[in-house]
Amino acid sequence: MPGDFIAVGRITTFQGNRGEVRVLPFTDSPEQFSPGSRLRATKKGVAKVLEVESARRHKKFIIVKFVGIQCIDDAKLLRGALLEVAESELIMLPEGEYYVFQIEGLKVVTAEGRYLGKIVRVINGVAHDIYEVARGQCKPCGQEKILIPAVREIVKNIDLELGTMIVDLIPGLE
Repeated sequence: MPGDFIAVGRITTFQGNRGEVRVLPFTDSPEQFSPGSRLRATKKGVAKVLEVESARRHKKFIIVKFVGIQCIDDAKLLRGALLEVAESELIMLPEGEYYVFQIEGLKVVTAEGRYLGKIVRVINGVAHDIYEVARGQCKPCGQEKILIPAVREIVKNIDLELGTMIVDLIPGLE
């Protein structure tokens, strides 16, 4: 699986005693874990390509059975592994939806053209994601970071080619 890899989940623990694992997904696209999908499992610098045999949702997790992982002992060895997929094999998202790796690093600019900083982290919130923006050189309020809700009323435009996000901040966010 050549190319750049993107993390799509982490194996948290085993599930049952038949070789299934519990995966905390980093994507809202469960199709990324469809039967036949190949994922790279990386743990302690060692990578192994695994093929998905079956997958199902369970609360906030995805229960995955990999080909060749037959028992609880095999599944325990995968605990903590990061699951990655080649960027070229990512599931295409609908227009207006983005992967976290696409959002992190974007420059944030107000609708008036004022530079606020760069997105350093996407926080999974209860109702919606929150973008953590590290301020640029100018810190008029003394804050080092701004937390911006990922809602259409505030985030007006995302341009991946230009690497920018245009926002219309409500009072109190700065």
